Amino acid sequence: MRIERFVVGPLSTNCYLLESSGEAAVIDPGDLPPELAGAIAGTRLKYVLLTHGHFDHAGAAEEVRRRFGGELLYHRAERQVFFAFGKAPPEADGYLEEGQEIRLGDEILSVKHLPGHSPGSVVFLWERGEVAFCGDLLFAGAVGRWDLPGGSFVELQESLRRLISSLSPKWKIYPGHGEPTDLAAERVRNPFLRDLR
Repeated sequence: MRIERFVVGPLSTNCYLLESSGEAAVIDPGDLPPELAGAIAGTRLKYVLLTHGHFDHAGAAEEVRRRFGGELLYHRAERQVFFAFGKAPPEADGYLEEGQEIRLGDEILSVKHLPGHSPGSVVFLWERGEVAFCGDLLFAGAVGRWDLPGGSFVELQESLRRLISSLSPKWKIYPGHGEPTDLAAERVRNPFLRDLR
């Protein structure tokens, strides 16, 4: 699967464009700069996927769907996050659930519901490539905030515990902000993961 990273919007959010066998998905289009729009235009977009509903991850989701097609999918619990920030939730083409599989060309993304940063935060796992698209759950050396509406430090800790116990250290972490990392490095240097042991 081809993975392309675009850094978009005022908070430098990572947006990922995935492509496999002629089908594409975009994860967390918080904004739609010309370089991202051009890249999407060259694909057959099947999905617009949101790890969570904060504006910097979801701000351009409806525009992407309107311009390029694709099903807009996010976790139902994120509806309250949109409302909490004074925005009506975008109309979903479906709601993501724990264990759901999303077929993209020859590849499959599986969904893990891992709340804490927000109530409906999800991680997309590409098993064959050992890649986790983590949104704002886990960063290189840090974790996402838990002090925004719907956030919970207790839930965040439990979600991190679930994530690291289910994946081998070889897994690559593609976060919502900052540079990609891997679980082996984070187990050593990330204080939030060390504290879980």
